[in-house]
Amino acid sequence: MQPVARILGALAMGAVASAALGASTEEADPVARSYRFLVMPLERGGVLYTATAGSLDRKRLPLSFIDDARYWGEKVCRFPAQDCAVQLRYNPHDYGVRPDDNLAGDLLTERVNTHSGTNLYDAATWQIAVVLGAPAHLARDAYALATNQNLLLEAGHYGNASEPAEGMIRGITRGDVFVYNGERIRDPEAAYAFRMLPRSWLSPDPFLEAGNDGPYASLVKTSGLPHGNPVYRPGLASWTDYKPITGENAWAFLLGPLHAARLHYQGTLTQTHVPFAEPALQNALPLLGTFAAMQSALGGVYYAPAGTVQNQGKEVVDPFFVSVENTFSLYAGLHVLEDTLGNTLQRDATLGRGEREQITRAQQQLQVLLRGGTHANGRQTSGLEDFLHRHAWQDGSFVQGGRANAPDAAAPWIPTASPRAVDVVTWGIATLGAGTLDAWHGAGSAFRAWQDMKRWGGYGKGRQLLGVGFSDVDGNGIDANGDYRAAIVSSEWTAGAITAVREMIGHYAALDAKDPAAAQAGEWLAELRADEQGMLEGLENLRLDRVPDAGFDALLAAGSQPYLYANRRAMVPFGWYANPLPSTCATAWRVMLARNFNPLATRKASP
Repeated sequence: MQPVARILGALAMGAVASAALGASTEEADPVARSYRFLVMPLERGGVLYTATAGSLDRKRLPLSFIDDARYWGEKVCRFPAQDCAVQLRYNPHDYGVRPDDNLAGDLLTERVNTHSGTNLYDAATWQIAVVLGAPAHLARDAYALATNQNLLLEAGHYGNASEPAEGMIRGITRGDVFVYNGERIRDPEAAYAFRMLPRSWLSPDPFLEAGNDGPYASLVKTSGLPHGNPVYRPGLASWTDYKPITGENAWAFLLGPLHAARLHYQGTLTQTHVPFAEPALQNALPLLGTFAAMQSALGGVYYAPAGTVQNQGKEVVDPFFVSVENTFSLYAGLHVLEDTLGNTLQRDATLGRGEREQITRAQQQLQVLLRGGTHANGRQTSGLEDFLHRHAWQDGSFVQGGRANAPDAAAPWIPTASPRAVDVVTWGIATLGAGTLDAWHGAGSAFRAWQDMKRWGGYGKGRQLLGVGFSDVDGNGIDANGDYRAAIVSSEWTAGAITAVREMIGHYAALDAKDPAAAQAGEWLAELRADEQGMLEGLENLRLDRVPDAGFDALLAAGSQPYLYANRRAMVPFGWYANPLPSTCATAWRVMLARNFNPLATRKASP
């Protein structure tokens, strides 16, 4: 029996047994129904599709969202308005099918990406939650399910690819496209994976997936398809999102798989280490040289290789731009890898000489990446830690990012002042910890950065904080009367904020009475605990069954309770739309919160 079938069967039996005792599964475990969403196939009300290609055949893999034609048609396209009327055209030169270059075409691309795509970060949070939230008797099956994502990255092709090819999902250098800080990477195992992966290259528009008789099918026209080729059908569009991004790769190859492996081997199985042959480790090691190639002299790692297209529009990203949020992800992931390899080297008696040498070389690379030195390619760097200490923090908080060591710049570091990003503050605190930030920048620095962020990024009602949005241009924050505005709230970003607040509570509650900050810590703790409670309550307002007229009744009927990504549709100033759709990463973060698990923590501790 497949792991998913065993998990589903056991969850169903658990619900029956719980009901017989007069208590629901949800009462026994408040995220049990949300967990079901993460491990159920699409046809059973969950988020998993079934792969069919190559070695992935019959493996279950996650999508990022659950959507439907009704959401796009009524809430985005305002049907019967013709805002989404679009023409798809076949191009015989590259065999692609793409929409016209206009607003309707952009909306079709967004629909296709949302309907058929999986963001690497979303899949990584899914891996952690699947293992972390599994009942004890399902632990082995849960880890087998989570490992499917590692097998996808190892295989290197789409889950439903009609013609699987090695490197299909990787940003291999081709001419001047995907050049990694001057280095050309042609080995698929060492190249970044693209941030979003489709089920297949030709992906369906949800308006026509059910056929030509749907209410919105008339909005989509297709012309010029090759005759006699069953692969091409009206409503299928070519996948176009090819963006190899540092942050997503840090989650995909480090945080997601390594946390899942550690939770399984060192937690559930009570072993001392993760076996060296695990795909979680074997997939990660080839990326170390790539992360090193992308590291600037200042220590920050560049956001994307040269030639990568921006999130919006057709312009390419600045190859010298460093995203501080991405840097936190990588910094945390490299710490997890360093700790995992150290345990394996010290405690795995089956390692051969070559394997020990491979681990030692990786440890040397990690030392330079994290703490500075000279890479194997001869480049010197101050390391990630120095960058986060001396450059990422400006005027009492973290900046969104900036240009590092750009040859045409007047200074080695030119920070980006606007827009300000909520998650760079929350993830910074969750990653480094209040103790480190206060030691670097003065007692109470972490708390003051949090307070400052609430003034421009907090979402709430009256004086109560209920969550956070994305930036300082969302319409959130505190007004002149001291009350919170309530424009846009994200369940995922709120979960990150709760994680940061819990990190601060843990630190300030443990201060020694002789610490200079101890006298104020009581006031800080009272406010932080109120913030935590308010955001936990606010987060539940985004659970699907708590949102009036959200749709997706089939999910609720199937017994799953996912969390919506946001309370409404809104353009995020960093280049994408937030949508009120059932979300894999939002639901996964809720499971992590229920287990009090911080995936970004860099303190060494056994899972």
